[in-house]
Amino acid sequence: MQLTICLALASCSIQLKIPDVVDDRVRELVRSEAARIVEVSEDRENFAKYQFFLSDFPRQDLLGMSVGDRRIYISYKLAARALNHTGSLWLLRQTIAHEIAHETADHANQKVLGWFTGGNFSFGSSGQNVGLPWYVRLYNYPTEKELEADRIGLEYWKRLGWDCQIWVRILESFQNQQYQGDIYHPTDRRLQQALDVCDSAETKNP
Repeated sequence: MQLTICLALASCSIQLKIPDVVDDRVRELVRSEAARIVEVSEDRENFAKYQFFLSDFPRQDLLGMSVGDRRIYISYKLAARALNHTGSLWLLRQTIAHEIAHETADHANQKVLGWFTGGNFSFGSSGQNVGLPWYVRLYNYPTEKELEADRIGLEYWKRLGWDCQIWVRILESFQNQQYQGDIYHPTDRRLQQALDVCDSAETKNP
């Protein structure tokens, strides 16, 4: 989801650590699911370099964040629910696949001319949404990068033999709950793309 954390109008080398939760049982679930996804990705040789953190994000609809260098934050509430709830487990798998896709696509390093010109990245929400001070701003991946992460994530699902219609139903449930996403994660565009990808996959494999 979001990318690099910097103080607005200050050096982008200044980085702060997002608060994380220590829960070995939940973290092991996240790592085991991530291991399956990375194994079918282009980065399969580098799973040991991945770091997964659990965060109790104040913003409730924030489920995951890729911050570069194979560092991924996952919503603690989502991952904890996934231990005992099948629907939450599939949402966790979708979230992990999406964030890993940001890493394998190297989105974090595609920032030439983008920091303050609106090229590849733009200022997003306040750091308060992830448990950081109010004066910290988040740089967001643009919408096209978010959609690309969905496409790549769906490809990983296909390689794992997971039903892409589950991904579709997750997004449909967002719409049914009147959740429209935000400008970087528009539910309607994400859903339409997932439908197109699934239809294409089913046409190739009737």
